[in-house]
Formats: sequence, C-alpha cells, structure tokens
Amino acid sequence: KRREWAAFDLWYPGWALRDDSRVFCLAGQSALARGQALPEEAANALAETRNLGAECGDLLEALASAGIFKQADLTRRLYEGIEDNAPDTIRRTGLLLGLDAASIDTALNRPAKGIEAKAGSELPVIALSRLARQDVDAAVRRLEDPGLALTPAQTSFAWSQIAAAAMRKLMPEALDWTRKAMALAPSQPPYHGESLSWMLRAALRAQDWKLVSQLYARLPTDMKTDPTWVYWQGRALKAARKTDEAQALWKGIAGQPHFYGQLAAEELGQLTVFPREAWKPSEAEIQEAARNPGFARALKFYDLGLRPEGNREWNYQLRGMNDRQLLSAAQYACQKSILDRCVNTADRTVSEHDWSLRFLTPFREALVKEAQERDLDPAWVYGLIRQESRFLMDARSSVGASGLMQIMPATGRWIARKLGVNDFKPEQLGDMQLNLRFGTFYLKSVLDDLDGSPVMASAAYNAGPNRPRQWRVNLPGPVEGAIFAEIVPFTETRDYVKKVLSNATFYAAMFTGKPQSLKARLGQVAPKAQAPSELP
Repeated sequence: KRREWAAFDLWYPGWALRDDSRVFCLAGQSALARGQALPEEAANALAETRNLGAECGDLLEALASAGIFKQADLTRRLYEGIEDNAPDTIRRTGLLLGLDAASIDTALNRPAKGIEAKAGSELPVIALSRLARQDVDAAVRRLEDPGLALTPAQTSFAWSQIAAAAMRKLMPEALDWTRKAMALAPSQPPYHGESLSWMLRAALRAQDWKLVSQLYARLPTDMKTDPTWVYWQGRALKAARKTDEAQALWKGIAGQPHFYGQLAAEELGQLTVFPREAWKPSEAEIQEAARNPGFARALKFYDLGLRPEGNREWNYQLRGMNDRQLLSAAQYACQKSILDRCVNTADRTVSEHDWSLRFLTPFREALVKEAQERDLDPAWVYGLIRQESRFLMDARSSVGASGLMQIMPATGRWIARKLGVNDFKPEQLGDMQLNLRFGTFYLKSVLDDLDGSPVMASAAYNAGPNRPRQWRVNLPGPVEGAIFAEIVPFTETRDYVKKVLSNATFYAAMFTGKPQSLKARLGQVAPKAQAPSELP
C-alpha cells in the first residue's frame, strides 16, 4: 500500500496460496510502475473482481492513466459493475469516464431522480438498473417514456437489467423483457454473463428452447463451457431436432460427478451408477500422511475448537499431492474422525477416486432407522447431511444452525413441542441421535407440506418452507424438477438443491447396487396458488 515495490517484488514469489485478488492487483501495479506488461494473474483478478476495492481500483486507474485501458474498456467495466450491483466499481469507472461524482451518487442512491440526467452519458443507464432492483415496474415505465433518449445499445442493456431483476423475483414478465432486450441487442451486446444467466433462466422456465439457444450464443466463452449451460443448450438442440449436436455437447460433461454431469449422462442413456471399489492405500501410505506435521497442526487446532484454522492448515498440505496421496490423506482423516476433511480431500482426486470416501455413510444404523420411521429415503437424508454438515456432529453455521442436519434453535424448539420432548435445550442439537430424530421429522414435515416434491422440500430445508411456495406461483405450467432447481432465485439455495439431489442419487446407487435416475428423483413441479406454510 506504500508502493514499496522493490520490497513487494522480493516477497511476492514466495506467496504460496495465490488466493487473494487484492495481492494480484498490487502485483499488477508493481509491474506497471516498472514499465512491464500487466501479469496475467493481475489481469484475471481485475476482470473477476466484482467490487474493485482499493487495490484493484488503483490498478484500473493506473491502466487508464497509462492508456492501456481505453474508453471502450472502461465502459465495458462500468457495465459489468452495473450488472454485478457493485457501487465501488461503478464509481471508479464512472469517474474515469468523466462522469460527475455527485451525479453518480444520485444515480446509485436516488435512481428515480438519476434517470433525469442528460442524454449521451451512462448516468440514466446506471439509474435505470438500480431502479429495476428496487421497483421493476417503475423502471419499465421510465424506460418506456418516449422522452428518455438512450442509444439502442443502452436501451437493450436497460431491458436486460429489468429482465434479470424480474427473473430474480420470478415475475412472469421476465420473459417478455428478455425478448425485448434481445430484439434490440447489437451484434456485441453490452451485457455479459450475469444478466444473460438470468435471461436464460427466464427462457428455461417458459421452455422457449429457441430463445435458450439464442442466449447461449451470446454467453462469454468461459460460460459456454459451464456444465449448466452446456446441458441446457443440449436440450435446446434436441428440441430443434439437432440430436447429433446435442449429444456431442452432453458427451463433454457426461460422467462428471455433479448434477449436470448426471443429467447429461441420462440424456445419453446412462443412469447414475456407484463406481467399483477403488485402489485402497496401504497402512504405510496412511502412516506417511500421519507423519505430516501440517496435518498434526490441523488436528491440534480441531482439538482447540479452532476449526477454520484447522481446515486452512489441512488444505495447505494438499497442494501438489497426487491422487494416491490425497486418498491416503482422506483415509487418515476418516481414521481420526475428521469426516469433513475425509470427504473434501477425497473430492480433490482427478483420475483415481474412492467413492466410498466421497460418499461416507457414518452412523448408518441410526440414520436408516430414523429415516424409515418417517418413511423417508435414507439416500436423500444422507445427501442432505453431506451438503449440510459434511458429517460433523458439532457443526455450527454462522446463523446458529447446529449438528448433522443443521437445525436452527427456533426450529428445534418447534420440533420438540411436536414430538413432546420436554425440557429441550438448543445445545442438545449437537447430539447425533437427537439431531437425526429432529432433522428427519422436520424434513418429512416439509416434504408433506410441499406435495411430496424432493426438489421443493430440499429448497425449503435450506431457505424456509414459504419461499418455494412463492417460487412456484408464477410457473407457466408444470416444469421438470431440473428447471425448477435452476430457476431458484437464491444462489446458495439453487446450488444446495442441485448438490443434495445429486448426492442422493449417488447414495441410492450405492445402497441398492442398481443404476439410478436423477431425473426421476427430481420429478415435476406444477404451479399452485400461494398459501402460507405453518412450518417454521
């Protein structure tokens, strides 16, 4: 920060973790100060950082001062900041584009007034996009005002922001506004992946496969290889009877151990199977892991109740390990009952895997008993626990959820009343047996509350039972479970639902020894009028 670049350059090569965009941006500043080209790591950090902050913002200014970033580059970065709702990025780039600081703040903080800014600048675009996040209908009225003078590119961008904001609220009009944005889009539209992903979800919800393909074609190159959009583009091609092209896309991701890898495999006629038993480390190889001083430090941190520090120490030791070393370390973690590190370490292997470590089944007798008493699929319960706590009985979230099934104290008290458990105290949720009993009771409750849909119930377990009820209200008709999972408006919950159901399918394949269909497990979700749930 003091611009002591000689000292910085001396220490920079020894920075091992390479996990902080701010440091990469400082390295970029150092290179520019010495008259050198911008390092690739710094360029990537600048491109990927949502809110620039001091370090990356200063790098952007240095690039502009040096003439390396032209007006078109700054405008593109401004629009990315608008899409990401990143005020610092908007301010920094806006000032570099010659916009007035007070006018930028008005557009950000009082967008209805900011829209009145003079034509020819980006200020009305900033204001419209911010207004869309607050009041979509108000933004539409202002954009349709014939007195608002925007270029076609600006108008297309503004419609894209309105469409994305509407889809985040699952408004039915999101599809029409997506089509407006596309109809006005120039050959190189100003919006990038964030907006396009929401516009794609609007097209998916309507199962408008032609529009899905059109939007996919607009995605940035890196997003075109994302398994999410590879799978759905394959579906769009299949709907257009371009079967060979669809299958070629699916073959690129089929077999990968995740939600869309499984769905792509099913499109190719391959159900989810539990792979054969892998290579097992010898006792000598496990002892080699036991002698690792970093693992010993991690275990000590865990003993002291310092789990984040222990995880950081453990993960640091995994750098550069080959698959067999990783599996030996995973087995050692299992032996020491550090089950989350066992799973996460086994998950890192590239070509040699041990699926029994990736999909652990601890306390199986107790879990199966509780699941069967509630008429629940044990595979689903395991899939949920793997995502919730990675099998840590003392796991505690930042919001206070506890235990294997991450039950909130208020929910625990509600369950205790329903089950007639007297003198319940939230600290009891750390007990394995009670947590399983309470968690399976609640999971069964949300499943029954949501018409027996595992997709809806998984979403409810993460986001609360009322939100999935809101999310299905505006469905245009019955949609497959995979579409419902993809249009969930909360990123965390969307990721959660896909992982839980993917996990459950692998566990079912393990338990039954038979191929399993993820599609069948996902089922369908149909629109239904909203009624409040009585569940907490």
